[in-house]
Amino acid sequence: MNALTDEDVQFFRDQGYLLQRAVFSAAEIDRLGQGYDYITSLVERGGIEPQYLTASGPEVHIHIQAPRGVHAAASVRYLRKVQWPAMLHPAFEEIRNSPRFPALLEPLIGVSLKQFINQINFKMPGGEVSFPWHQDVRPTPAFRQQETNYVQTIIAVDEASVANGCLHIIPESHKLGDLKADRYAEGQIEEHVDVSKAIPLEVAPGDVVLFTPYTVHGSTPNTTKRPRRSYINGFVRSVACDVGKWAFLDGTPVPITSDHDYCGIRHLQAV
Repeated sequence: MNALTDEDVQFFRDQGYLLQRAVFSAAEIDRLGQGYDYITSLVERGGIEPQYLTASGPEVHIHIQAPRGVHAAASVRYLRKVQWPAMLHPAFEEIRNSPRFPALLEPLIGVSLKQFINQINFKMPGGEVSFPWHQDVRPTPAFRQQETNYVQTIIAVDEASVANGCLHIIPESHKLGDLKADRYAEGQIEEHVDVSKAIPLEVAPGDVVLFTPYTVHGSTPNTTKRPRRSYINGFVRSVACDVGKWAFLDGTPVPITSDHDYCGIRHLQAV
């Protein structure tokens, strides 16, 4: 089981990020692949209720940035992200509740953890999906001292390279605090940060990137013919957060719950 060393913790505190290799096994990544295939089958089938496509409903949001008039079957290439996929397929719930997370996060934020972000990202060939420079600042006052109590994690599901739009991180940018920039707003981050200092994080399936909510990051489109997918889970020390869903209590997994029935999406699964 991966655990952070004192040197890892110091690097994370100093640089605002950390890359841990081979945290999840090939079998676990294959299991996540089943979940991704299920999500893409829903999009290809079409008929998803508008509330889930516009983020106007509870929790689950299936974000597709397809040009107007694109048929459902062709819209998969424009699939950008899905929020709370653990509500839709058990593979995402299994990994979300993996004991690997408290083992990694204990020296940073403990083992009683809530979760504010559960999200899968897609960069499909030809979709031109990008994530411009931004921070993952959480809403306040629901989060207290988030710079030391919140950690964003990204699991690589596919190999990520500069060519297919891997994550770029600006080391030490977290030391600037909350830049109060509009999310993805063009040019606002550049007013505060020298983005030429960004470094690419090229990773293999199963690797995990960890970073703070103030760490500036972004990525460019996938220019290859293969997809690049990643699984994001943002964890917060439970005593520092009044919102979110429980993930671990004293290191024990807490199953995900919802007041909403998502059978209207799930029944669309292709046979």
